[in-house]
Amino acid sequence: MPAPLTIPTALPRRVRLFLEIGWAVIIAKCLAVPWMIAHWQIPIHPGWVIVPTLIFAALVTFLVLAHWKD
Repeated sequence: MPAPLTIPTALPRRVRLFLEIGWAVIIAKCLAVPWMIAHWQIPIHPGWVIVPTLIFAALVTFLVLAHWKD
């Protein structure tokens, strides 16, 4: 039987900073993508870039939090 999921109460400062910087870059990318697509007239919907980015970022964040040992 798998162990219950427990979110760590305190991540080390470096790990937390890495996650915060990573999410800031991802948010900046998600805000810039629609402008870039419109500016360079690329025939693609921005969702094709933004949605997978957010899904994989959330997955990685979840894995870091789920597997971190206190």
